[in-house]
Amino acid sequence: MAEPQVCPGCAGQRGTEKVQHTVETDGGDNQVHREHRYWSPCGRCSGAGVVYG
Repeated sequence: MAEPQVCPGCAGQRGTEKVQHTVETDGGDNQVHREHRYWSPCGRCSGAGVVYG
């Protein structure tokens, strides 16, 4: 049976910070670059923090 190992994708943190880049308008007609940061479950371990290998 495979032993659980710390997920190399998230280092056991169960998720990773993601960054979404968008271009939005300010109050006028100017376009500004925005970064939206958010936390989501790791895509490699699905938020478990461990993988079996």
